[in-house]
Amino acid sequence: SPYMHDGSLRTLAEVIEFYDRGGRANPSLDPKIRPLGLTPDEKAAIIVFLEAL
Repeated sequence: SPYMHDGSLRTLAEVIEFYDRGGRANPSLDPKIRPLGLTPDEKAAIIVFLEAL
């Protein structure tokens, strides 16, 4: 950590939340980018996987 190009996210949980929400709204955001709808268990599993790398 920190994560993202600008160091704005401090934890993997924050990164997962960012992508689960579909990123930040901006005029250049592709309309195909949408919230993921991950469950708490799925988020936890992704974090465990990433920490194992």
